[in-house]
Amino acid sequence: MKITVINGNMRYGSTWHCTHEIIEELQKQVQTDVTEFSLPKDMPHFCNGCFSCIYNGEDTCPHNACIKPLVNAMIASDLIILASPVYGFDVSGQMKALIDHLCYMWMSHRPNPEMFQKVGLTVTTSAGAGLRHTTKTMKNSLVFWGIKKVYTFKFPVSAMQWSDVSEHNKAKIKRDARRLAVQISRSVRNSRKSFNPLFRSIFFRMMSGMQKKNDWNKTDRDHWENRGWLTGSRPF
Repeated sequence: MKITVINGNMRYGSTWHCTHEIIEELQKQVQTDVTEFSLPKDMPHFCNGCFSCIYNGEDTCPHNACIKPLVNAMIASDLIILASPVYGFDVSGQMKALIDHLCYMWMSHRPNPEMFQKVGLTVTTSAGAGLRHTTKTMKNSLVFWGIKKVYTFKFPVSAMQWSDVSEHNKAKIKRDARRLAVQISRSVRNSRKSFNPLFRSIFFRMMSGMQKKNDWNKTDRDHWENRGWLTGSRPF
């Protein structure tokens, strides 16, 4: 199983440890090949909002040298993990910056056909509140990239650092990670079977209809037309 992990910060804190608990449980079941990125080290830029990726293609992004390796790793993976602690009731600023850079991959623009057979996972921890909203921010991107099945792992660790997390909570994290790893490995094995999420199917059909009328962005329309998605072909 090929795994790409994108960490929303550079601390080896609770979120990082929970992510690696899950990976370790996966490694007990299948052979894994893990590629890991940490932000902002591996992508230090904020999105300029220049729309160049939308109108002219992703390779024209001024930060493409940093973005492309992350995207290539995700495309080559079976499982994509987005991990961020709660910062101000949401993802870290740099995780949000990455999500902003990758809006061109949403189904409303130019979804990559490879993404439709992948499994996604979000991981987040907090000393207190904000888990649900932070999870939703990352999950939305995975869903709108077209990913088939998205799992979530969120845990209120009630501590500012991993060394302060109680043994009771660490034991529960391990149990939850073990159960989740079983589900993920099963989904990856079955990822190319016929199951198709209803929301994805409906939304893709809606976006296909929109692209048929698209006279404002040739880059997006050509992406859909060249793949036959405007005449009934589907990436799933």
